[in-house]
Amino acid sequence: MARKSRKHIVDVVATMAPERVLYNAAAYTRLSSDDKKKRGDSLETQHDIIENFVAMSSDIRIVETYTDNNATGTNFDRPGFQRMLADAESGRINCIIVKDLSRFGRNAIDAGYYIEKYLPSLGVRFIAVTDSFDSNDGDGGIILPLKNLIAESYALDISRKCKSVQRQNIRDGKFVGGLAPYGYAKDPQDCRHLIVDPEAADVVRKIFDWAAQHMGIGEITRTLNNEGMLPPSHYKRAKGLIENEKLVGIQYWQIRTVREILHDRVYAGDMEQGKSRTINGKEIPTDPSEWICVKNTHEPVISRDQFNRVQAILQKTYEHDKASRSEAVPYSPNIFKGKVYCAHCGQPMHRHRQNKDGIYWYRCETQWKLKKDACVQVSVKEADIKSSILATLQNQTEAILGEYIHTKRDCGGIMEETAQTRLREISRKQQDSGRFHKSLYESMVSGLLTPDEFVSMKADYEAKLEALSQEADAIRQQRRDQEAAAHDAFDTADATSQAVTENVLTADLIDRLVEKIQVRYDKSFEIQFCFEDGEVKCVG
Repeated sequence: MARKSRKHIVDVVATMAPERVLYNAAAYTRLSSDDKKKRGDSLETQHDIIENFVAMSSDIRIVETYTDNNATGTNFDRPGFQRMLADAESGRINCIIVKDLSRFGRNAIDAGYYIEKYLPSLGVRFIAVTDSFDSNDGDGGIILPLKNLIAESYALDISRKCKSVQRQNIRDGKFVGGLAPYGYAKDPQDCRHLIVDPEAADVVRKIFDWAAQHMGIGEITRTLNNEGMLPPSHYKRAKGLIENEKLVGIQYWQIRTVREILHDRVYAGDMEQGKSRTINGKEIPTDPSEWICVKNTHEPVISRDQFNRVQAILQKTYEHDKASRSEAVPYSPNIFKGKVYCAHCGQPMHRHRQNKDGIYWYRCETQWKLKKDACVQVSVKEADIKSSILATLQNQTEAILGEYIHTKRDCGGIMEETAQTRLREISRKQQDSGRFHKSLYESMVSGLLTPDEFVSMKADYEAKLEALSQEADAIRQQRRDQEAAAHDAFDTADATSQAVTENVLTADLIDRLVEKIQVRYDKSFEIQFCFEDGEVKCVG
Protein backbone atom coordinates (compact mmCIF):
# COMPACT_ATOMS: atom_id res chain seq x y z
CA MET A 1 0.00 0.00 0.00
CA ALA A 2 1.46 3.33 -1.04
CA ARG A 3 2.29 5.77 1.77
CA LYS A 4 0.37 9.02 1.80
CA SER A 5 2.34 12.19 1.44
CA ARG A 6 2.49 14.29 4.60
CA LYS A 7 3.66 17.37 2.75
CA HIS A 8 0.19 18.89 2.60
CA ILE A 9 -0.39 18.37 6.33
CA VAL A 10 2.99 19.95 7.15
CA ASP A 11 2.09 22.94 4.98
CA VAL A 12 -1.23 23.31 6.83
CA VAL A 13 0.43 23.20 10.24
CA ALA A 14 3.01 25.74 9.11
CA THR A 15 0.29 28.02 7.82
CA MET A 16 -1.54 27.79 11.20
CA ALA A 17 1.55 28.69 13.27
CA PRO A 18 0.63 31.54 15.67
CA GLU A 19 1.69 35.01 14.75
CA ARG A 20 3.41 37.38 17.21
CA VAL A 21 0.82 38.61 19.73
CA LEU A 22 0.60 42.20 20.91
CA TYR A 23 -0.29 42.22 24.61
CA ASN A 24 -2.36 45.10 25.95
CA ALA A 25 -1.04 45.07 29.49
CA ALA A 26 -2.19 46.33 32.87
CA ALA A 27 0.54 47.52 35.21
CA TYR A 28 -0.69 46.75 38.75
CA THR A 29 0.90 48.39 41.81
CA ARG A 30 -0.11 48.02 45.45
CA LEU A 31 1.14 49.54 48.69
CA SER A 32 -0.06 48.71 52.19
CA SER A 33 0.52 50.76 55.32
CA ASP A 34 3.29 48.35 56.37
CA ASP A 35 5.03 48.53 52.98
CA LYS A 36 5.45 52.29 53.35
CA LYS A 37 8.16 51.62 55.93
CA LYS A 38 10.15 49.48 53.49
CA ARG A 39 12.51 50.82 50.89
CA GLY A 40 12.10 49.61 47.32
CA ASP A 41 8.36 49.01 47.46
CA SER A 42 7.02 52.50 46.75
CA LEU A 43 4.40 52.85 44.03
CA GLU A 44 6.88 54.78 41.89
CA THR A 45 9.54 52.08 42.23
CA GLN A 46 7.07 49.34 41.33
CA HIS A 47 5.93 51.24 38.24
CA ASP A 48 9.51 51.93 37.14
CA ILE A 49 10.39 48.23 37.34
CA ILE A 50 7.33 47.31 35.28
CA GLU A 51 8.05 50.01 32.68
CA ASN A 52 11.68 48.90 32.32
CA PHE A 53 10.52 45.33 31.73
CA VAL A 54 7.98 46.42 29.10
CA ALA A 55 10.62 48.55 27.36
CA MET A 56 12.57 45.36 26.65
CA SER A 57 9.49 43.48 25.39
CA SER A 58 8.48 44.43 21.86
CA ASP A 59 5.16 42.55 22.02
CA ILE A 60 3.79 44.30 25.15
CA ARG A 61 2.40 47.78 25.69
CA ILE A 62 0.91 49.23 28.89
CA VAL A 63 -2.72 50.25 28.45
CA GLU A 64 -3.29 51.53 31.99
CA THR A 65 -1.80 51.47 35.47
CA TYR A 66 -4.08 50.23 38.25
CA THR A 67 -3.12 51.24 41.78
CA ASP A 68 -4.31 50.37 45.29
CA ASN A 69 -2.68 52.57 47.91
CA ASN A 70 -2.83 51.68 51.60
CA ALA A 71 -4.55 48.37 50.71
CA THR A 72 -3.91 45.02 52.35
CA GLY A 73 -2.82 42.09 50.21
CA THR A 74 -4.65 39.50 52.32
CA ASN A 75 -7.87 39.93 50.34
CA PHE A 76 -8.75 41.02 46.81
CA ASP A 77 -11.58 43.43 47.59
CA ARG A 78 -9.56 46.42 46.36
CA PRO A 79 -10.95 49.11 44.01
CA GLY A 80 -8.00 49.14 41.61
CA PHE A 81 -7.75 45.36 41.48
CA GLN A 82 -11.49 44.90 40.85
CA ARG A 83 -11.44 47.53 38.09
CA MET A 84 -8.50 45.72 36.49
CA LEU A 85 -10.39 42.41 36.59
CA ALA A 86 -13.42 44.05 34.96
CA ASP A 87 -11.21 45.30 32.11
CA ALA A 88 -9.70 41.82 31.74
CA GLU A 89 -13.17 40.30 31.52
CA SER A 90 -14.23 42.84 28.91
CA GLY A 91 -11.12 42.10 26.80
CA ARG A 92 -9.59 45.56 27.20
CA ILE A 93 -6.43 44.01 28.63
CA ASN A 94 -4.95 40.55 28.08
CA CYS A 95 -1.85 40.79 30.26
CA ILE A 96 -1.21 41.77 33.90
CA ILE A 97 2.25 42.78 35.11
CA VAL A 98 3.32 43.27 38.75
CA LYS A 99 6.67 43.91 40.40
CA ASP A 100 6.46 40.66 42.37
CA LEU A 101 3.87 38.13 43.50
CA SER A 102 3.38 39.82 46.89
CA ARG A 103 2.11 42.98 45.14
CA PHE A 104 -0.60 40.88 43.50
CA GLY A 105 -1.74 39.37 46.81
CA ARG A 106 -0.65 37.68 50.03
CA ASN A 107 -3.46 35.12 50.26
CA ALA A 108 -1.97 31.89 48.88
CA ILE A 109 -5.24 30.16 47.98
CA ASP A 110 -6.92 33.12 46.29
CA ALA A 111 -3.76 34.30 44.54
CA GLY A 112 -3.20 30.78 43.19
CA TYR A 113 -6.78 30.64 41.94
CA TYR A 114 -6.47 33.92 40.06
CA ILE A 115 -3.05 33.17 38.55
CA GLU A 116 -3.52 29.47 37.74
CA LYS A 117 -7.27 29.26 36.95
CA TYR A 118 -9.15 32.51 36.51
CA LEU A 119 -6.74 34.59 34.41
CA PRO A 120 -5.87 31.71 32.06
CA SER A 121 -9.60 31.12 31.51
CA LEU A 122 -9.79 34.71 30.23
CA GLY A 123 -6.69 34.26 28.10
CA VAL A 124 -4.80 36.78 30.26
CA ARG A 125 -1.03 36.47 30.62
CA PHE A 126 0.44 37.13 34.09
CA ILE A 127 3.98 38.37 34.76
CA ALA A 128 5.75 38.98 38.10
CA VAL A 129 8.96 40.75 37.07
CA THR A 130 11.38 40.34 39.99
CA ASP A 131 10.14 36.79 40.71
CA SER A 132 10.88 35.87 37.05
CA PHE A 133 7.41 34.38 36.69
CA ASP A 134 5.58 34.40 33.35
CA SER A 135 2.44 32.31 32.88
CA ASN A 136 3.40 31.83 29.21
CA ASP A 137 6.44 29.81 30.33
CA GLY A 138 4.24 27.29 32.13
CA ASP A 139 6.88 26.41 34.75
CA GLY A 140 5.35 27.87 37.90
CA GLY A 141 3.74 24.66 39.14
CA ILE A 142 5.93 24.31 42.24
CA ILE A 143 7.49 27.74 42.62
CA LEU A 144 4.24 29.75 42.40
CA PRO A 145 2.38 28.09 45.33
CA LEU A 146 5.57 28.23 47.40
CA LYS A 147 6.04 31.96 46.80
CA ASN A 148 2.35 32.61 47.52
CA LEU A 149 2.60 30.72 50.81
CA ILE A 150 5.67 32.74 51.77
CA ALA A 151 3.81 35.98 50.95
CA GLU A 152 0.81 34.88 53.02
CA SER A 153 3.01 33.87 55.94
CA TYR A 154 4.69 37.28 55.80
CA ALA A 155 1.30 39.01 55.91
CA LEU A 156 0.20 36.90 58.89
CA ASP A 157 3.46 37.65 60.68
CA ILE A 158 3.04 41.39 60.12
CA SER A 159 -0.57 41.17 61.34
CA ARG A 160 0.49 39.36 64.52
CA LYS A 161 3.21 41.91 65.20
CA CYS A 162 0.80 44.83 64.71
CA LYS A 163 -1.74 43.25 67.06
CA SER A 164 0.98 42.59 69.62
CA VAL A 165 2.09 46.22 69.52
CA GLN A 166 -1.51 47.39 69.80
CA ARG A 167 -2.19 45.14 72.81
CA GLN A 168 0.93 46.47 74.52
CA ASN A 169 -0.17 50.05 73.86
CA ILE A 170 -3.55 49.24 75.41
CA ARG A 171 -1.87 47.76 78.51
CA ASP A 172 0.25 50.92 78.76
CA GLY A 173 -2.88 53.10 78.69
CA LYS A 174 -2.13 54.57 75.25
CA PHE A 175 -5.04 55.46 73.00
CA VAL A 176 -5.19 53.20 69.92
CA GLY A 177 -8.41 54.38 68.23
CA GLY A 178 -8.69 56.19 64.92
CA LEU A 179 -10.74 59.15 66.22
CA ALA A 180 -10.61 60.54 69.75
CA PRO A 181 -13.76 60.10 71.87
CA TYR A 182 -16.24 62.99 71.77
CA GLY A 183 -14.98 65.60 74.24
CA TYR A 184 -11.34 64.88 73.50
CA ALA A 185 -8.77 65.40 70.76
CA LYS A 186 -5.49 63.67 69.96
CA ASP A 187 -2.41 65.40 71.34
CA PRO A 188 -0.51 66.94 68.37
CA GLN A 189 2.75 65.89 70.06
CA ASP A 190 1.63 62.30 70.76
CA CYS A 191 -1.29 60.69 68.92
CA ARG A 192 -1.54 58.04 71.67
CA HIS A 193 -2.39 60.69 74.26
CA LEU A 194 -5.74 62.48 74.67
CA ILE A 195 -6.25 66.15 75.46
CA VAL A 196 -9.53 67.89 76.30
CA ASP A 197 -11.52 69.50 73.48
CA PRO A 198 -13.05 72.47 75.39
CA GLU A 199 -16.13 72.92 73.16
CA ALA A 200 -17.25 69.30 73.15
CA ALA A 201 -16.19 68.79 76.78
CA ASP A 202 -18.72 71.45 77.87
CA VAL A 203 -21.50 69.37 76.30
CA VAL A 204 -20.25 66.23 78.05
CA ARG A 205 -20.28 68.06 81.39
CA LYS A 206 -23.88 69.13 80.79
CA ILE A 207 -24.87 65.54 80.05
CA PHE A 208 -23.35 64.31 83.33
CA ASP A 209 -24.83 67.26 85.28
CA TRP A 210 -28.33 66.48 83.97
CA ALA A 211 -27.90 62.78 84.76
CA ALA A 212 -26.74 63.64 88.29
CA GLN A 213 -29.99 65.61 88.67
CA HIS A 214 -31.92 62.38 87.87
CA MET A 215 -32.87 63.49 84.39
CA GLY A 216 -33.62 60.41 82.26
CA ILE A 217 -31.51 59.51 79.24
CA GLY A 218 -34.46 60.10 76.91
CA GLU A 219 -35.03 63.57 78.35
CA ILE A 220 -31.32 64.39 78.08
CA THR A 221 -31.39 63.37 74.42
CA ARG A 222 -34.40 65.56 73.65
CA THR A 223 -32.81 68.50 75.50
CA LEU A 224 -29.62 68.24 73.46
CA ASN A 225 -31.60 68.20 70.22
CA ASN A 226 -33.90 71.05 71.29
CA GLU A 227 -30.86 73.18 72.11
CA GLY A 228 -29.43 72.47 68.63
CA MET A 229 -26.21 70.85 69.81
CA LEU A 230 -24.41 68.90 67.07
CA PRO A 231 -24.22 65.14 67.70
CA PRO A 232 -20.67 63.68 67.84
CA SER A 233 -20.30 62.58 64.19
CA HIS A 234 -21.65 65.89 62.84
CA TYR A 235 -19.43 67.82 65.26
CA LYS A 236 -16.35 65.92 64.04
CA ARG A 237 -17.31 66.53 60.43
CA ALA A 238 -17.64 70.25 61.15
CA LYS A 239 -14.12 70.13 62.62
CA GLY A 240 -12.81 68.39 59.49
CA LEU A 241 -12.07 65.12 61.32
CA ILE A 242 -14.60 63.09 59.28
CA GLU A 243 -14.77 63.46 55.49
CA ASN A 244 -16.60 60.28 54.50
CA GLU A 245 -20.35 60.97 54.54
CA LYS A 246 -21.04 57.28 55.27
CA LEU A 247 -19.47 57.75 58.71
CA VAL A 248 -21.88 60.57 59.60
CA GLY A 249 -25.13 59.46 61.24
CA ILE A 250 -28.47 61.24 61.44
CA GLN A 251 -28.51 64.90 62.43
CA TYR A 252 -29.93 64.26 65.92
CA TRP A 253 -28.55 62.96 69.17
CA GLN A 254 -29.76 59.44 69.95
CA ILE A 255 -30.43 57.67 73.24
CA ARG A 256 -27.74 55.07 72.50
CA THR A 257 -25.09 57.80 72.06
CA VAL A 258 -25.97 59.51 75.35
CA ARG A 259 -26.00 56.18 77.20
CA GLU A 260 -22.53 55.29 75.88
CA ILE A 261 -21.12 58.66 76.99
CA LEU A 262 -22.58 58.29 80.50
CA HIS A 263 -20.99 54.85 80.91
CA ASP A 264 -17.57 55.68 79.42
CA ARG A 265 -14.79 55.93 82.01
CA VAL A 266 -12.65 57.96 79.60
CA TYR A 267 -14.40 61.10 80.91
CA ALA A 268 -13.12 60.36 84.43
CA GLY A 269 -9.54 60.24 83.14
CA ASP A 270 -9.26 56.44 82.68
CA MET A 271 -8.39 54.65 79.44
CA GLU A 272 -10.74 51.69 78.99
CA GLN A 273 -10.08 49.78 75.74
CA GLY A 274 -10.22 46.31 74.22
CA LYS A 275 -14.02 46.39 74.06
CA SER A 276 -14.06 44.50 70.76
CA ARG A 277 -11.88 42.22 68.67
CA THR A 278 -11.74 41.54 64.93
CA ILE A 279 -12.44 37.97 63.84
CA ASN A 280 -12.49 37.12 60.12
CA GLY A 281 -12.85 40.79 59.25
CA LYS A 282 -15.82 41.33 61.61
CA GLU A 283 -15.74 43.36 64.81
CA ILE A 284 -17.06 41.28 67.72
CA PRO A 285 -17.84 42.80 71.17
CA THR A 286 -15.83 41.33 74.05
CA ASP A 287 -17.09 40.55 77.52
CA PRO A 288 -16.65 43.49 79.96
CA SER A 289 -14.43 41.23 82.09
CA GLU A 290 -11.89 41.25 79.22
CA TRP A 291 -11.73 45.05 78.92
CA ILE A 292 -8.43 46.66 79.91
CA CYS A 293 -8.63 49.79 82.05
CA VAL A 294 -5.67 51.97 82.98
CA LYS A 295 -6.45 54.77 85.43
CA ASN A 296 -5.38 58.42 85.30
CA THR A 297 -3.94 58.40 81.78
CA HIS A 298 -5.22 61.84 80.75
CA GLU A 299 -7.02 64.94 82.00
CA PRO A 300 -10.60 64.13 83.10
CA VAL A 301 -13.61 66.06 81.83
CA ILE A 302 -15.61 65.38 85.02
CA SER A 303 -14.59 64.43 88.54
CA ARG A 304 -14.39 60.79 89.53
CA ASP A 305 -16.95 61.41 92.29
CA GLN A 306 -19.49 62.73 89.80
CA PHE A 307 -18.85 59.80 87.43
CA ASN A 308 -19.41 57.28 90.24
CA ARG A 309 -22.54 59.12 91.41
CA VAL A 310 -24.03 58.98 87.90
CA GLN A 311 -23.20 55.25 87.59
CA ALA A 312 -25.08 54.59 90.83
CA ILE A 313 -28.14 56.51 89.56
CA LEU A 314 -28.08 54.65 86.23
CA GLN A 315 -27.76 51.29 88.00
CA LYS A 316 -30.67 52.07 90.30
CA THR A 317 -32.82 53.11 87.33
CA TYR A 318 -31.87 49.92 85.48
CA GLU A 319 -32.77 47.69 88.45
CA HIS A 320 -36.11 49.47 88.90
CA ASP A 321 -36.98 49.05 85.23
CA LYS A 322 -35.89 45.42 85.29
CA ALA A 323 -38.10 44.69 88.30
CA SER A 324 -41.05 46.39 86.61
CA ARG A 325 -40.55 44.34 83.47
CA SER A 326 -40.27 41.06 85.38
CA GLU A 327 -43.61 41.66 87.09
CA ALA A 328 -45.42 42.20 83.82
CA VAL A 329 -47.13 39.52 81.77
CA PRO A 330 -44.92 38.39 78.83
CA TYR A 331 -45.51 40.31 75.62
CA SER A 332 -47.48 38.70 72.83
CA PRO A 333 -45.70 38.15 69.47
CA ASN A 334 -45.29 41.26 67.35
CA ILE A 335 -46.73 40.04 64.04
CA PHE A 336 -46.35 43.49 62.41
CA LYS A 337 -42.64 43.82 63.23
CA GLY A 338 -40.88 45.99 60.63
CA LYS A 339 -44.14 46.83 58.84
CA VAL A 340 -45.60 49.85 60.69
CA TYR A 341 -44.23 53.31 59.80
CA CYS A 342 -45.08 56.91 60.58
CA ALA A 343 -46.58 58.53 57.47
CA HIS A 344 -45.08 61.91 58.44
CA CYS A 345 -41.41 61.30 59.35
CA GLY A 346 -41.04 57.88 57.72
CA GLN A 347 -39.53 56.26 60.84
CA PRO A 348 -40.57 52.80 62.10
CA MET A 349 -43.16 52.99 64.88
CA HIS A 350 -42.51 51.39 68.26
CA ARG A 351 -44.88 48.84 69.79
CA HIS A 352 -46.01 49.61 73.36
CA ARG A 353 -48.25 47.78 75.78
CA GLN A 354 -50.68 50.17 77.45
CA ASN A 355 -50.97 48.05 80.59
CA LYS A 356 -50.98 44.44 81.69
CA ASP A 357 -54.36 43.75 80.06
CA GLY A 358 -52.70 43.23 76.69
CA ILE A 359 -53.74 46.39 74.83
CA TYR A 360 -50.98 47.29 72.36
CA TRP A 361 -50.28 50.55 70.56
CA TYR A 362 -47.88 51.59 67.84
CA ARG A 363 -46.36 55.04 68.51
CA CYS A 364 -43.95 57.25 66.63
CA GLU A 365 -41.13 58.03 69.08
CA THR A 366 -39.32 60.61 66.95
CA GLN A 367 -40.80 63.48 68.99
CA TRP A 368 -39.52 62.35 72.37
CA LYS A 369 -36.46 60.44 71.23
CA LEU A 370 -34.99 63.16 69.05
CA LYS A 371 -36.60 66.59 69.06
CA LYS A 372 -39.95 68.17 69.92
CA ASP A 373 -40.73 69.43 66.42
CA ALA A 374 -39.12 66.50 64.57
CA CYS A 375 -42.58 64.97 64.01
CA VAL A 376 -46.18 65.06 65.23
CA GLN A 377 -47.92 62.74 67.69
CA VAL A 378 -48.80 59.58 65.79
CA SER A 379 -50.28 56.41 67.31
CA VAL A 380 -52.68 53.60 66.50
CA LYS A 381 -54.06 50.54 68.27
CA GLU A 382 -52.68 47.22 67.09
CA ALA A 383 -56.18 45.73 67.37
CA ASP A 384 -57.49 48.29 64.87
CA ILE A 385 -54.88 47.25 62.31
CA LYS A 386 -55.71 43.56 62.83
CA SER A 387 -59.45 44.16 62.47
CA SER A 388 -58.98 46.19 59.31
CA ILE A 389 -56.80 43.55 57.66
CA LEU A 390 -59.16 40.70 58.58
CA ALA A 391 -62.16 42.67 57.29
CA THR A 392 -60.35 43.38 54.05
CA LEU A 393 -59.40 39.71 53.63
CA GLN A 394 -63.00 38.61 54.26
CA ASN A 395 -64.47 41.09 51.80
CA GLN A 396 -61.80 41.42 49.15
CA THR A 397 -59.75 38.22 49.15
CA GLU A 398 -60.43 37.70 45.46
CA ALA A 399 -59.39 41.26 44.66
CA ILE A 400 -56.16 40.90 46.60
CA LEU A 401 -55.18 37.32 45.78
CA GLY A 402 -57.47 36.02 43.05
CA GLU A 403 -56.00 37.79 40.05
CA TYR A 404 -52.51 37.28 41.42
CA ILE A 405 -52.95 33.49 41.62
CA HIS A 406 -54.72 33.29 38.25
CA THR A 407 -51.88 35.25 36.66
CA LYS A 408 -49.26 32.98 38.18
CA ARG A 409 -51.13 29.87 37.05
CA ASP A 410 -51.91 31.10 33.52
CA CYS A 411 -48.42 32.52 32.99
CA GLY A 412 -47.01 29.25 34.26
CA GLY A 413 -48.92 27.28 31.62
CA ILE A 414 -47.96 29.66 28.83
CA MET A 415 -44.37 29.74 30.01
CA GLU A 416 -44.15 25.94 30.14
CA GLU A 417 -45.50 25.50 26.62
CA THR A 418 -43.25 28.22 25.16
CA ALA A 419 -40.24 26.89 27.05
CA GLN A 420 -40.72 23.33 25.76
CA THR A 421 -40.98 24.56 22.17
CA ARG A 422 -37.89 26.74 22.46
CA LEU A 423 -35.85 24.01 24.17
CA ARG A 424 -36.65 21.61 21.32
CA GLU A 425 -35.51 24.25 18.81
CA ILE A 426 -32.29 24.83 20.75
CA SER A 427 -31.60 21.09 20.93
CA ARG A 428 -32.04 20.75 17.17
CA LYS A 429 -29.75 23.72 16.48
CA GLN A 430 -27.12 22.33 18.87
CA GLN A 431 -27.13 19.01 17.02
CA ASP A 432 -26.85 20.74 13.63
CA SER A 433 -24.04 23.03 14.79
CA GLY A 434 -22.29 20.10 16.41
CA ARG A 435 -22.28 18.15 13.13
CA PHE A 436 -20.96 21.15 11.18
CA HIS A 437 -18.34 21.74 13.85
CA LYS A 438 -17.05 18.15 13.56
CA SER A 439 -16.85 18.32 9.75
CA LEU A 440 -14.73 21.49 9.69
CA TYR A 441 -11.39 19.81 10.31
CA GLU A 442 -12.08 17.18 7.64
CA SER A 443 -12.93 19.96 5.20
CA MET A 444 -9.67 21.75 5.97
CA VAL A 445 -7.54 18.60 5.58
CA SER A 446 -9.26 17.77 2.29
CA GLY A 447 -8.53 21.28 1.03
CA LEU A 448 -12.11 22.53 0.95
CA LEU A 449 -11.25 25.16 3.58
CA THR A 450 -8.14 27.24 4.12
CA PRO A 451 -6.63 27.26 7.63
CA ASP A 452 -7.84 30.86 8.13
CA GLU A 453 -11.37 29.88 7.08
CA PHE A 454 -11.19 26.86 9.39
CA VAL A 455 -10.18 29.00 12.40
CA SER A 456 -12.84 31.64 11.68
CA MET A 457 -15.70 29.15 11.13
CA LYS A 458 -14.65 27.07 14.13
CA ALA A 459 -14.83 30.15 16.35
CA ASP A 460 -18.25 31.07 14.95
CA TYR A 461 -19.74 27.61 15.59
CA GLU A 462 -18.26 27.45 19.08
CA ALA A 463 -19.77 30.87 19.86
CA LYS A 464 -23.16 29.71 18.54
CA LEU A 465 -23.03 26.53 20.63
CA GLU A 466 -22.12 28.52 23.75
CA ALA A 467 -24.93 31.02 23.13
CA LEU A 468 -27.46 28.21 22.64
CA SER A 469 -26.28 26.49 25.81
CA GLN A 470 -26.62 29.71 27.82
CA GLU A 471 -30.11 30.35 26.43
CA ALA A 472 -31.19 26.81 27.37
CA ASP A 473 -29.84 27.27 30.91
CA ALA A 474 -31.68 30.59 31.24
CA ILE A 475 -34.98 29.02 30.12
CA ARG A 476 -34.63 26.15 32.58
CA GLN A 477 -33.86 28.61 35.42
CA GLN A 478 -36.89 30.71 34.46
CA ARG A 479 -39.05 27.58 34.61
CA ARG A 480 -37.74 26.78 38.09
CA ASP A 481 -38.41 30.35 39.25
CA GLN A 482 -41.94 30.20 37.81
CA GLU A 483 -42.67 26.94 39.59
CA ALA A 484 -41.41 28.36 42.90
CA ALA A 485 -43.56 31.48 42.46
CA ALA A 486 -46.64 29.35 41.72
CA HIS A 487 -46.08 27.24 44.85
CA ASP A 488 -45.66 30.42 46.91
CA ALA A 489 -48.89 31.86 45.48
CA PHE A 490 -50.93 28.78 46.37
CA ASP A 491 -49.36 28.57 49.85
CA THR A 492 -50.30 32.20 50.43
CA ALA A 493 -53.87 31.53 49.29
CA ASP A 494 -54.17 28.58 51.70
CA ALA A 495 -52.81 30.64 54.62
CA THR A 496 -55.18 33.51 53.81
CA SER A 497 -58.18 31.17 53.69
CA GLN A 498 -57.22 29.74 57.07
CA ALA A 499 -56.84 33.22 58.60
CA VAL A 500 -60.29 34.26 57.36
CA THR A 501 -61.86 31.05 58.66
CA GLU A 502 -60.20 31.16 62.09
CA ASN A 503 -60.16 34.97 62.36
CA VAL A 504 -56.48 34.86 63.36
CA LEU A 505 -53.48 36.55 61.73
CA THR A 506 -49.94 35.17 61.91
CA ALA A 507 -46.55 36.80 61.43
CA ASP A 508 -45.85 34.54 58.42
CA LEU A 509 -49.08 35.57 56.69
CA ILE A 510 -48.47 39.27 57.37
CA ASP A 511 -44.96 38.91 55.95
CA ARG A 512 -46.44 37.33 52.79
CA LEU A 513 -49.31 39.80 52.38
CA VAL A 514 -48.29 43.19 53.73
CA GLU A 515 -45.61 45.46 52.31
CA LYS A 516 -46.04 48.46 54.62
CA ILE A 517 -48.51 50.07 57.01
CA GLN A 518 -48.39 53.88 57.16
CA VAL A 519 -50.07 55.62 60.09
CA ARG A 520 -51.18 59.28 60.16
CA TYR A 521 -51.64 61.68 63.05
CA ASP A 522 -55.46 61.25 63.05
CA LYS A 523 -54.99 57.49 63.73
CA SER A 524 -55.97 56.59 60.18
CA PHE A 525 -53.67 54.23 58.33
CA GLU A 526 -53.04 52.73 54.94
CA ILE A 527 -52.04 49.12 54.34
CA GLN A 528 -50.13 48.36 51.16
CA PHE A 529 -50.20 44.75 50.03
CA CYS A 530 -47.24 42.99 48.40
CA PHE A 531 -48.71 41.96 45.07
CA GLU A 532 -48.61 43.95 41.85
CA ASP A 533 -52.31 43.33 41.43
CA GLY A 534 -52.89 43.90 45.14
CA GLU A 535 -53.65 47.57 44.59
CA VAL A 536 -56.35 47.23 47.25
CA LYS A 537 -55.22 49.68 49.93
CA CYS A 538 -56.83 49.06 53.27
CA VAL A 539 -57.59 52.40 54.96
CA GLY A 540 -58.49 52.49 58.64
